[in-house]
Order: sequence, then structure tokens, then C-alpha cells
Amino acid sequence: MLQQIIENTGIESALLFDANSNVIDSYNMDTPKRIAAMSNTIFEMCKGLTEDLKENNLNQIIIKGDALLIIGNKINNDKYLVSITKDITKLGLLLKVVDNLSNELI
Repeated sequence: MLQQIIENTGIESALLFDANSNVIDSYNMDTPKRIAAMSNTIFEMCKGLTEDLKENNLNQIIIKGDALLIIGNKINNDKYLVSITKDITKLGLLLKVVDNLSNELI
């Protein structure tokens, strides 16, 4: 799955992990375990925020910097996908590809 995302989007890195921050697969990451743990924490914090706002379905988190784009997707109840690129113009393409792959995996 990660190879398909890389090929279809040209992003630099991708990570698949479970709800316990265990790395399932990673591509082009020096510290995948650390990124999985931090990403899992972000998902949990944002889940609490969305619940406070009366929204129960947190499916995606987007973090954008000047030269960095991180998209975290909840694939199902126990798997998450994080995609990272330095080309922020790829946002639309990446969202489309990841949404399509997420729908296939559910």
C-alpha cells in the first residue's frame, strides 16, 4: 500500500501504524517508531477536541508548515496512515489518493 501511495503521489515518506503505535510499515523514515507514537498522540488529542465539539468521527488530520505537509488518516479502528511531503502543492492529489486507498481498505 505504501509503495502505491509513493508512486501515485511522489511524496517523500509514508508510515502505517496501529492504535498502539506499533509500526506496520514505513517508507523513507529515519525514526518511524517515534513518528508513530507522536502521530498517535496527536490523533488522540484531536479526537478529544472533536468530541468536545460534538463531532464523533475524526478521520483525517492535516499539518502544514511553510515547506512541509503531513496528512494523517484513520484507515479503520486500529490503523493509521501518515503521509509526508515537502511539496505542499500535492495536497489535493494526496488527499484524493489516500481517500481512495482508505476506502479500499475499510
